[in-house]
Amino acid sequence: MTSSNFSYADAFSRNLGWLTKGEQLQLQNKKIAIPGMGGVGGAYLIALTRLGVSKFHISDMDIFEQANFNRQTGAFMSTVGRQKVDVMAEMAIDINPDLEIKSFGKGISNASGESNIDEFLEGVDLLVDGFDFFALDVRRAVFKRCHELSIPAITCAPVGMGAAILTFLPDRMSFEDYFKMSDHDTEEERYIKFLIGLTPRPLHREYLVDPSYVDMKNQKVPSTPMGIQLSTGLLVTEALKVLLSRGEVKAAPHYQLYDAYRGVLRKGYIPFGNANPIQRLKYYIGRKLYSKLSQASVYKSNAVSMSIMEGIIDLARWAPSGDNVQPWRFEIKSERKLIIHLPEIENNNPYEFEQGRPTYLSVGMMLETMKMAAASYGLSLRWKLHEDVVWDGRAQKIDVNFRKLKEEKRDPLLDYVPLRSVNRFSYQTKVMDDVTKNILSDEIEDLFDIVWFDTPAQKISFARLNARATDIRLRMKACFKVHQKIIDWNAGDSRDKVPAGAVGMDNFSLMIMKRAMQNWSQMDFMNKYLGGTILARLQMDILPGYKCAGHFALLWKKGGKKDLAEILQAGEKLQRFWLQATKQGLVLQPSMATICFSYYADKEIDFSNGQKSLANKAIRLGHDFDSLLGGRMGDVIFSGRVGYPGKKRSPERSIRKKIQNLFL
Repeated sequence: MTSSNFSYADAFSRNLGWLTKGEQLQLQNKKIAIPGMGGVGGAYLIALTRLGVSKFHISDMDIFEQANFNRQTGAFMSTVGRQKVDVMAEMAIDINPDLEIKSFGKGISNASGESNIDEFLEGVDLLVDGFDFFALDVRRAVFKRCHELSIPAITCAPVGMGAAILTFLPDRMSFEDYFKMSDHDTEEERYIKFLIGLTPRPLHREYLVDPSYVDMKNQKVPSTPMGIQLSTGLLVTEALKVLLSRGEVKAAPHYQLYDAYRGVLRKGYIPFGNANPIQRLKYYIGRKLYSKLSQASVYKSNAVSMSIMEGIIDLARWAPSGDNVQPWRFEIKSERKLIIHLPEIENNNPYEFEQGRPTYLSVGMMLETMKMAAASYGLSLRWKLHEDVVWDGRAQKIDVNFRKLKEEKRDPLLDYVPLRSVNRFSYQTKVMDDVTKNILSDEIEDLFDIVWFDTPAQKISFARLNARATDIRLRMKACFKVHQKIIDWNAGDSRDKVPAGAVGMDNFSLMIMKRAMQNWSQMDFMNKYLGGTILARLQMDILPGYKCAGHFALLWKKGGKKDLAEILQAGEKLQRFWLQATKQGLVLQPSMATICFSYYADKEIDFSNGQKSLANKAIRLGHDFDSLLGGRMGDVIFSGRVGYPGKKRSPERSIRKKIQNLFL
């Protein structure tokens, strides 16, 4: 059908019933200004066009990019690099060829002597706000002029998986009076005032799963297509009521919020807008939250601005290490060579059994991460132990060389590197199916046998073994010193320790634990006379040990003592196993303490500084662990529990040191 065959009456006939014919004709002659053709603006234009509005002024100086794909109506591969106003005008005209649309492709300027705001608002019946959240200066200027010209204006913001709407009518409270922004405010202060005014009831906060993506300083915040579509429905409905003088329109300081994720509608009235004492209190709270979010966003790195070697290291630093110590340091020798420096193994750390096996497994996991990162840059990676390396516990060096590949090869597990983490809380009891088990086994089958313990009886047996290992380590002074050093009691993510909130205990238990860990005498007294390990064993081992899909153990296919190179290779396989689990939607917690104390007992090593009771506990632990493994305890390289994440998740996690702190 050509434009000459277009019939307005036919095109919008299905609106009738909800609209009268007279109302439809009124809409046909209304003119709406939409500043911004991005997320909400583009959606507003299309929805209003389908409603039958036939005159528009639109503005935007931006082009479409792939980063727009999750939410913007005009964002397609075919439109990347094109002006947003051009694309959206074409889409609207393709719906209604008789559309009268005036585009402002250079945007709206509020500069003195150069302002085109009056031209943009000329003959307009309504302004609907499609500005980017951060475009506050020009938004203020446009809304101020709308108020002076008696033009109704609506702002509707997508917030998470919901939307918040405010309507500003002539002779009612203005945008300026409601938000109380000032020319003397800092940029940060304006953002906070705008946010608390838009969302007086922040319904979205409880399901923001990763605040580190909220980067207010760099004007990058997460968005959803649901928020855009909900905003579109709310705004276009409000626009219909305003344009047709139909139904009740509650102007600011009335507000309306709807959150689809929570299924909650909130409507309210805020006398004096942001000047209201409650809003002022929210403002001060918002400043603290803004500061916290700004700090949380810091560790999201951008390898684009780095060299290739730095980009590889930037990903490699997310490999796991015992207690988040990150023992590696990097010395870049050239564009194709670097040396990894490792510290001496701590002789007084009981967890570094078998001359530092846990550390070297971590190093192997880091090498595998480097290998995957290098391939994404079109490089292959080869590593070898430095010539003078022997496994005697002293400092180690690993030489790493890169070669050019014919083409870049992105490993499908690479995207999961920053997502993989330890989850110490209870999981779902949903059992993994055989397909998932086989996918995990495929990652390690050339080096390891994997044994699953996923029946209720097996889970309880493994959980009890882990609890007995916890009982041993909480009664050892040497372990206590390690715990003191690695637990971070400050709220928030930790760059080089384990956050207290992520250890798997409730707040009451953490309070007791924090007090007991002030010194060994308090911990020892609690262990001896107050049943100090019972609560920890219950919360850290018994309950989560049952509430999971199951436990597993990785066993060498060929037994015998393994050299350092083989341990590193085992770490490489282990990283792929863990990343594959993450890809499958699983979470994991290592249970290395059980292996550690069983090893000491098996090798008759005095790890307890003469405490016979602990040595005897370790002997019994090792015997029962060996029985559970069918007599193959000597072959075990790694064990843990695995499952689908439960409702309880740590608000904190171990992140990583800044990349500049990892260079030698």
